Amino acid sequence: MMVSNLYTLLVILCVCHLVFSDAGCPCNDKYADISKRPDVFESSSLPSQQCCLPTVGNGYLATVVYSDTIYVNGIYNGRGGNSHRARIPSTAAITVSSKTAIKKQSYSLSVTNGTFYHRIDTGVALVEQRLYAHQTFPYILINEIAIQRTGQVSGPITFMLTNNTRNGSGDVEFGEVVSYDNTRMMIGETVESETSESSTVSIAVNWTAIPNHLSLPADDKYKLWTFITAIGLNQKSASKLYAHGVQLATTGVLHTDHVKAWEEKWNHGRIEVDDLNLAKEIYGSMYYILSSLPSLNYYDQEFPFHFYGLSPGGLAHGGSGLDYFGHVFWDQETWMYPPILMFHPLLARVMLESRSYQLDAAKSLAKSRGWKGAQFPWEMAFSGSEVCPADIYSLQENHINGDIAYAAEQYLSVTADVDFLRNSRGYEMIADLAKYWESRVVFNSATGLYDIHGVMPPDEYHSNVTNSVYTNTVAQLSLRLPEYAGKLINVSVPSTWSKIADKLVILYSDAHKYHPEFEGYTIGTSIKQADAILLGFPLNQKMERDVRYSDLQIYKPVTDSDGPAMSWAMFSVGYGDVGSFQERDEMFQRSQKNTQQPFHVWTEFPSGGGAINFITGMGGFLQSVLFGYAGFRIHQEYLLFDFNLPNGTNTFNITGLNYLGSEIDFVADVKTVSVTLTNQQDLEDGAIKLRLVAQSGATYSLVKDKTVILPRSGWVKIENVLKYQRP
Repeated sequence: MMVSNLYTLLVILCVCHLVFSDAGCPCNDKYADISKRPDVFESSSLPSQQCCLPTVGNGYLATVVYSDTIYVNGIYNGRGGNSHRARIPSTAAITVSSKTAIKKQSYSLSVTNGTFYHRIDTGVALVEQRLYAHQTFPYILINEIAIQRTGQVSGPITFMLTNNTRNGSGDVEFGEVVSYDNTRMMIGETVESETSESSTVSIAVNWTAIPNHLSLPADDKYKLWTFITAIGLNQKSASKLYAHGVQLATTGVLHTDHVKAWEEKWNHGRIEVDDLNLAKEIYGSMYYILSSLPSLNYYDQEFPFHFYGLSPGGLAHGGSGLDYFGHVFWDQETWMYPPILMFHPLLARVMLESRSYQLDAAKSLAKSRGWKGAQFPWEMAFSGSEVCPADIYSLQENHINGDIAYAAEQYLSVTADVDFLRNSRGYEMIADLAKYWESRVVFNSATGLYDIHGVMPPDEYHSNVTNSVYTNTVAQLSLRLPEYAGKLINVSVPSTWSKIADKLVILYSDAHKYHPEFEGYTIGTSIKQADAILLGFPLNQKMERDVRYSDLQIYKPVTDSDGPAMSWAMFSVGYGDVGSFQERDEMFQRSQKNTQQPFHVWTEFPSGGGAINFITGMGGFLQSVLFGYAGFRIHQEYLLFDFNLPNGTNTFNITGLNYLGSEIDFVADVKTVSVTLTNQQDLEDGAIKLRLVAQSGATYSLVKDKTVILPRSGWVKIENVLKYQRP
């Protein structure tokens, strides 16, 4: 049924998630990115609005540059629906200023080395400040400030320093700051645990004391100062972490190791086009998602950390009353996850493990609600319990279970990773999700089919509906997944699950040749965001072209024009699939209107409102590039691609796409696509030998470092010739 007008208003205002932010973001009118490099964003002046400021992070800690707050992954404060990222006062928001006139200055973010720069030229000296969250040693946040003499003045050269911190936290009860030589230490504990069963969390911050000025001594040409913030769970760990950061600085590898780690990420996963503006949006979107994820190569037995998942505003946002509180939604699996999976399956596994790690909590939630198996919460934070502040969402947005299952299916299709199934509770989670849907369906004796009642679909303008076409489809996928996963590890599954899947209602209207969003939906009814059109992509459900086109045409005019950017990205993919290229390009352009200059930060709504640094929208945008224009489609036994060039481009390159352990590069131009296998490894229980099968039927072996050049027309399949004999 439709919700009341009042309730619709509440949904529009996002009261369901208690999201508050600036009503608008005027940065696009005031600032411009002046850099001519696709991987560097630069401005001669710094925006005053937080919705325009970039972030630095590494999956463990993150901050908005110059903000008064640092957030740490998994550190939350508040009970139940009040749980939010715990604010740690920033000890790294150092501002450099000059008492003498400044000839030139700039603020820039290099996304390929994960560093924010402030540069000052006074004519007498050059100052370079670097701020970064270390990529290989994630517990530290660093400011490096260098002064270089350039003029003829031989006396001392002085610059002023201030730190933008706000005393007190409200979330962490810190004791008195303790001084140790040139360092400071504060130790505290979160104020309130997330549940009555979970505990509060201790936190310790050790940082370099910040003076009020820096002076380059007389006649010295150059000097570098390093300010380190180390965050651990207690005094001992924070001290050790700080000392390790100092050691890296002393040996001169602090920044170079960080840069090398970022270069490794980009060398094994990037998208390049020859249109500067589009290239910046692609680079920025990848950077902001990656900077909220862990390093590819970090592992420390003494200081391990568990990753708790991606939230819509990334790791640098999510305080009380802001940016979805830092909670983890379906956004992680449905929107940010697919682009990461295609390049960095290790990180995709980490994202899935943020769910399997909380499997016991999901089982408890299902049991408390009278269901079998596991029910993951609509909003998850530290404990794995439901932390959504409004029951209607937590009780009804059950499609989250199907979203997680589908992400697991995509992961297995791309990696065949049996270790995840065996040793990270992967198969157990998949089976428990099927058990949930088995208990959730209701047999309809009149139709001989199974129904699902009382849900809210992705379109949050409607609730308590029956047979949400999206929810039922992901439930169907969930019920079929255990059989596929079981074959990978030689486990048999109950036949009941596939039988229920075969008889689960998937709504379709013969009269209008489209998929109604739910029982009782009438054409012309307004919806919040992409919902039924998601059946075509990302869910890859087979349907005739005219049905897909009808879905797009019926839902496009009734989708909220100020809704999340992901909707238009999915319309772009859909229109490309049916050959409506003008509409594809229009929707693609529309999906980018949420980006803010000069640092290409996204806001949830194009007006500038909603969540800031909206990596959910960035994930949708990247999908429209990878799965739209490049045409990639993940299937259980093969991968498809079908390159089309985005408007205004003549080259479209993808480096380091990862499929079955192999890395593959693609170079597309107006006529051809070149495919090169650059790295290959055997799977755990079998070998791979990849080949290309063109739509024409022509086949080409993929041999390491040998390029295959194909005409850019029609789909091409990548498959394992050996078919990977599963145990």
